[in-house]
Amino acid sequence: MTVNRLLAVLFATFFVALMLIAWATPDPNRVTDRLVYEATAERVIVPDCSDLQCFRVLVPWVLGRFPGASVLRWKTYAAASNAAAAAAVWLMCVGFGFSRRAALMASVISAFGFGSLYTLHDPYTSDPLMYAIGPIITHLMSEGRTGMAAAVGAVGTLAKEFAAAPLYALTLYHAVARQWMPAMRAFVAANAAFLTWALLTITLMLRFNYGWGWNGIGSANLTGGSALALWASRQSARGIAFAMFNEFGALYVLAPVGFLLAPASLRRLVVVSLPIAALFAYVQQPDRALWNFHYLVAPLAALAVARAPSALAWTTIALFAIGNLRVGAQLPIPAIGRVALVGSVLLAILCTRGLVFNEAGR
Repeated sequence: MTVNRLLAVLFATFFVALMLIAWATPDPNRVTDRLVYEATAERVIVPDCSDLQCFRVLVPWVLGRFPGASVLRWKTYAAASNAAAAAAVWLMCVGFGFSRRAALMASVISAFGFGSLYTLHDPYTSDPLMYAIGPIITHLMSEGRTGMAAAVGAVGTLAKEFAAAPLYALTLYHAVARQWMPAMRAFVAANAAFLTWALLTITLMLRFNYGWGWNGIGSANLTGGSALALWASRQSARGIAFAMFNEFGALYVLAPVGFLLAPASLRRLVVVSLPIAALFAYVQQPDRALWNFHYLVAPLAALAVARAPSALAWTTIALFAIGNLRVGAQLPIPAIGRVALVGSVLLAILCTRGLVFNEAGR
């Protein structure tokens, strides 16, 4: 099967599965950003809009032009974006030299991870598009298609500022290796994306009196703890621990081992991305911001789990996905979800047993 045909099959398979999950998820029982996004979708410009989400205009502008029920449009968008993200992870992994088996595992982990499934439960967000943009930009840059990557990044910042982050990570990636021309091209592309976001923000503020609201102002308060402080102040210690565990679950076990097994190029990209990930975890809600980097974590986890026998590896991934149906998609399966989460961690430990020592002994 050709690469393009396999990508199409992967996307279609993931899309159908994610749509079924999206339709089964209950409505959120808390206040969400739905009203802000729906107002932007309907009116395009909402004068005096005072919320950080007011500036994330691309997705509502596009979805607002389609007919049909709002929830159907947004859940379809979330499923399609996460399916595209998973397919792009497969393509990126193959580019890094993964076997097709390991690349498939990485794409499944990405598709059914916490972040992607949570956006099926609450699709009124720009996050699904960001999950796709990370691996897409990384793959485009690895193929030398800087112009296309720059365009994706610039357009993506109309949805959320994170779209520039992969380009800055790739700037550091090439600079560390003293690859100055690729580093310069990535830097120019990153700055083009950043300036697009800045121009949009300034225009909306000056011409239409947009404001960041309490959440945006809190995020910009870098000396006062930023969004991390806002989020932590509304959580108990137990809530923080559970939220951060749910973010990656068994991947906390698998990814560090996979880092030891990864090709040098992927390890370098992961290392230079760490300060960027830390910054976004500080200025955004950390238990959701970190899933933007699923395209690095999932491949590392796949490298570790792929070393295990197929039955053990796929059972681990299946339990990981089932657990996320509870903590991510919020399906009413609390007992099954808990068992699956614990089981996936235990099997992840079993998958990695001996790998650390074997790799260290090389």
